[in-house]
Amino acid sequence: MRLLILSLFLANAALMSVADPASAQSPTSYPWCSRSGDRDNYNNCYFTSKEQCQKTQAGIGAFCFENPYYRPSPSGRARTRQSTRQ
Repeated sequence: MRLLILSLFLANAALMSVADPASAQSPTSYPWCSRSGDRDNYNNCYFTSKEQCQKTQAGIGAFCFENPYYRPSPSGRARTRQSTRQ
């Protein structure tokens, strides 16, 4: 019985070590936001570029703006700054 429990424990540990944890994306991970003009008036900050935001929000009365809380990752910092200045 002990051997069975030990083998199940080791198998579980092996499976858990190879599992890839999901990384949740925060609204602060994206440089562009949109704000709707309806009475809800909420921000949607899941856009990677100004062009993407404008194309997505075209025709629904929303406008795009730079995310004031955006924190780029250290590896993507230079690339993102260049794309937001266009």
